[in-house]
Amino acid sequence: MSTVSRQIRQLIKQINQGFFELVSSELSQYGLTASQLLVLRCLKDGRQKMSDISRVVGLTNSTVSGIIDRLERSGYVERIRDEEDRRVVWVECTEKLRQLFHSIPVMQDSYFDSLLEGITEEETQSILKSLQLLANHIHEKVSQRKA
Repeated sequence: MSTVSRQIRQLIKQINQGFFELVSSELSQYGLTASQLLVLRCLKDGRQKMSDISRVVGLTNSTVSGIIDRLERSGYVERIRDEEDRRVVWVECTEKLRQLFHSIPVMQDSYFDSLLEGITEEETQSILKSLQLLANHIHEKVSQRKA
């Protein structure tokens, strides 16, 4: 592995760990975890099928089911069986969670903006361009493997 690729890998890991620590610290005040946040963000715009949540967050159905169990016990979500197809399970936010969405900073889109404070617009655009390039390249590699 070249020095540059090792540095990129290390920086991605460092960014991921730092973001996870910030988010986890923020969420712990509300008794929530980062994994639960992934699921909750899927529900922000309305109810979702369990299978769709699993696909979006990249976790297995059983893992998401466990997360939903804990959120349901806390009164944040509820499961609803589809009336036409009983095999389909919808997950929906409760009013308790809707109120919580507004009080937790990491649930707001502006939270990430605050993490970028102190970086110039030009630097931000450069970071964005580089990340888009890397994401597109990795996406192409994944697509080639699937083909």
